[in-house]
Amino acid sequence: MITPTQRFYTAAPRPPRKVAKGIDRGADWVSGAFRRRSSTLRRLLREAEASLQWLEQKIAPLSEDAFQEKLDDLHRRFRRGETSSLLTREAFAAVSRVAQESMGLTPYREQIAGAMAIHESLFAEMATGEGKTLTIGLAATLSGWTGNPCHVITANDYLAQRDAETLSEYFAQCGIRAGFVTGSMKPPERISQHQSAVVYTTSQEILADFLRDKLKLGSEQTPQGRLIQHLSSGGKSSGEALVMRGIHTVIIDEADNILIDEAVTPLIISQTMPGNSFAQCCSIARDLGAALETGIDYTIDYKHSEITLTHQGIAAIGRHSHRFPAIWRSYDRRNELVRQSLVAEHFFIKDKHYVITDESKVEIVDEFTGRILPGRTWKQGLHQTIETKENIPVTDPTETLASMSFQRFFRMFHSIAGVSGTASESSAELWRMYRLAVVCIPTHRPVLRKIEKVKVYPNEAAKYEAVVGEIDAMHQTGRPVLVGTRTVEASEALSRQLTELQLPHTVLNAVRHKEEAAIVSEAGKRGSICIATNMAGRGTDIKLSEEVLSLGGLHVIVVEHNLSPRIDRQLIGRSARQGEPGSARYYIAPDDELLIRFLRPRERKQLQQRIASKLPGSTGLALNACRKAQKTAEKMGEKQREAVLKMDTWMEEHLAFTRASAR
Repeated sequence: MITPTQRFYTAAPRPPRKVAKGIDRGADWVSGAFRRRSSTLRRLLREAEASLQWLEQKIAPLSEDAFQEKLDDLHRRFRRGETSSLLTREAFAAVSRVAQESMGLTPYREQIAGAMAIHESLFAEMATGEGKTLTIGLAATLSGWTGNPCHVITANDYLAQRDAETLSEYFAQCGIRAGFVTGSMKPPERISQHQSAVVYTTSQEILADFLRDKLKLGSEQTPQGRLIQHLSSGGKSSGEALVMRGIHTVIIDEADNILIDEAVTPLIISQTMPGNSFAQCCSIARDLGAALETGIDYTIDYKHSEITLTHQGIAAIGRHSHRFPAIWRSYDRRNELVRQSLVAEHFFIKDKHYVITDESKVEIVDEFTGRILPGRTWKQGLHQTIETKENIPVTDPTETLASMSFQRFFRMFHSIAGVSGTASESSAELWRMYRLAVVCIPTHRPVLRKIEKVKVYPNEAAKYEAVVGEIDAMHQTGRPVLVGTRTVEASEALSRQLTELQLPHTVLNAVRHKEEAAIVSEAGKRGSICIATNMAGRGTDIKLSEEVLSLGGLHVIVVEHNLSPRIDRQLIGRSARQGEPGSARYYIAPDDELLIRFLRPRERKQLQQRIASKLPGSTGLALNACRKAQKTAEKMGEKQREAVLKMDTWMEEHLAFTRASAR
């Protein structure tokens, strides 16, 4: 008998979905637009209303025993592979009753419509505060009933564990088990959790487990091959050590962040290579780089984050090449070491791109979420170069055993669906890359958020002085304030200013991430002030009292525009949820990083002069400049993802050729 862990890849990954190219790309765009048409949303809302009527008329009157028989029958029908709109309507009515009984939550029309969109492998855009956790749970139940592996991807370990535990009783009453996998788990616990019908985890953990199992499987990647290997070995299969039981269905929370923002990031399984001289080389390269002069020995491209050595710089490095160990003295190696040292010095900033933990370790900070990425390291020696820069113990370099981009991995699922509060801006790319059509689910109640007039200032110092003034004014009225900053460094600097004014506040960033739950629970109280990086923009819920609502609700201050307007929308979406009052305001200064990196120097100088002179139209000009810079940033990001796609396609074609030749 084959054990559950030996049945790995009974749901084998499919070949990555093809992406249209050339003339087919136009036809593919039309196909996506047709899938996203408004009639799709109208149909989903009609089906959701019909499901609620079914709940009221057919499901609610059932006795406990009769209802349990109904659940068991639905479970069997989904396991047999039955599909029909009537079955789906009945199933969502049944699981809605379970949600009422197990959690006291009655799904409303928009939540059921969102769950139906997920069930149809669509991308449901649902505003923050609309109950995406329950929506995902409803859809995941139907996938869990099929018996195929169903994974729910969350933003971090905390949310994976929280959501699985919150919905555990609900899933149990539906007749399936929900588990969760986090970074701290050991293999035996991971194996146990992956046997669950629905598994909550992060993109990093599921891909890491997938690659580790892929390495263990070796050449036998198919279910048939695994079965033959198992039988031919007399039941002694290497599969006993495997963790997962395959991949089939994935539901991604905050999917735009994972499928767009993190798409180009490869996850690498590696092993250390101790006993080499790389740490010594990094130290020498740092010293040589410090002796070079900007503009003479090397040039800096801030827009593309690139360093280019000049002929003078290369000659200067050559004169000191004898300082490197013999194996690192070659022309290309010594120049690359110094160039990388300069990259680390100019483009990788402490408390912005990384933090140093109490254990003297460099931990990467996700630019889009503001969270630490535990266990992640930069490749090609960059991580060791930054450790050398910070004068902390240098870790051994690593050798890559397996690598895959998230973009390629998620295209291998048989069924993929997503949920997020912001996706419409990326709808064309989501369709082209993943065949995910975006459907914008309306809010359950009207949005009462008030966007205050944008404030512009000639420089960062004046801007922060105004921000502190607005925080103080709001605090005096008793309204809670959430202040969004782009970096850890900016959040800590603003915290110091508030401390000088004796304004009580909390700070939520990658350094203080362990207190996230406690900080968020206090952020909606009367007079509270919370300074946060983008961590506060995804997955958290700020509860407001009736007293706070009567004062006007939560006020959000966006200190600086982010690289993508989606992230800005996520942040201001923390206020005015579910029909509550709330407000938000943006601040702009010409020396904001977004404008420095993606606006031409002449345009930025003109903007600064116009703002300083207080000329009419300065606010509109500043807003247009931010939008232009964000579009430029997004185009650059899209080009990076296109490059990763080309590399993935190249590897797929050449590996397929290699396998065919081997046979």
